[in-house]
Amino acid sequence: MSSVHLQPTPATNRRAAHHVTPAASAVDAPAPGEVDAVASREAWVLQDTCSFLASDLKLLFEKGELTESRYSPNIVFEDPITKYNSREGYVFNVRLLRSLFNITFDLHSIGVSGPDAITATWTMEMLFWLLPWRPNLVFTGRTVYKVDPSSGLILSHTDYWDALQRNAFLSLEGVQHVLRMFMQVQVTPSIESPKYVVLKRFKDYEIRKYEPYLVAETPMGAGAGPASGSGFSELARYLFGGNEQAASMEMTTPVFSTQQAMQFVMGSRYSDVDSLPAPSDPRIARKREEGGFAAAIRFAGWPLDFEVVQAERQLRDLLIRDGLRPLPSYQLARYNDPSTPPALRRNEVLIRLDDFAWPPQLP
Repeated sequence: MSSVHLQPTPATNRRAAHHVTPAASAVDAPAPGEVDAVASREAWVLQDTCSFLASDLKLLFEKGELTESRYSPNIVFEDPITKYNSREGYVFNVRLLRSLFNITFDLHSIGVSGPDAITATWTMEMLFWLLPWRPNLVFTGRTVYKVDPSSGLILSHTDYWDALQRNAFLSLEGVQHVLRMFMQVQVTPSIESPKYVVLKRFKDYEIRKYEPYLVAETPMGAGAGPASGSGFSELARYLFGGNEQAASMEMTTPVFSTQQAMQFVMGSRYSDVDSLPAPSDPRIARKREEGGFAAAIRFAGWPLDFEVVQAERQLRDLLIRDGLRPLPSYQLARYNDPSTPPALRRNEVLIRLDDFAWPPQLP
């Protein structure tokens, strides 16, 4: 689980006025000190509920259990395609998902966002193992919890998905979004790949945070297009023994390329650049990529130069539309070996982002 960012309750959110009972005389009004004490306790209750939720969400998705005493028996749960009005329905929903999917849940941030509200941001990946192509459904968004500030009892849980314009139940857009992910049949090989977390999943693209990784790199041939295979043979020779140690290394995925260079990702058993076997070919360079934030758009088939250029333009236009700052360069990522049928091939264009703010500010 990601680190939790708790945010203090602003002084302007105090609920003192809510607790002052109208009276005929000033004698019946609570003293200022009593009002401050109530407001301080409510602020503490909300912060304590933040900490509780950060741990209880882990229990909920790992074991399908929750601490019942902290949730109202009539808790209202709503997301774009599901709605329940009881604690039993709330738990049933999670247990049903756990029986059908392998779930990975990452909590990015959680904090007080109002006098009776807590907001969390998260990523949930759901691998559906009952279909042959094992679709991986990825959702990102925020949850708004309504809380009784006097007791800490959680009254409602409402999810908002980043991919949708209309989140209110029942969202036809939400149903279509889920069906599209189920029908995404591109195959990702079960071999090592650079580690990343999807931070934002939108309708047409996603934003990831990559961990650092090592690569072997060689220049592309003169005049090579973005989808060229130039450089592949040199890197394959290095990987399968064409190095000073004559060491064979594991295949990984994807193959990264630009118009200037092609890269093979090196296995994580190598701790740094110096631990990689020295190449026999002087055209091969060993490098560390620092990771960071990148946007990705996916497409199938054998990637042709014009398709890569179209995908790059589409992604760049989407990023600018959404107020993000894409860097000028881009990469093509190809995940599959030559024997994979075109319809099942996973290709991506990635664009690094400049000054991407994370974690997000609470509303």
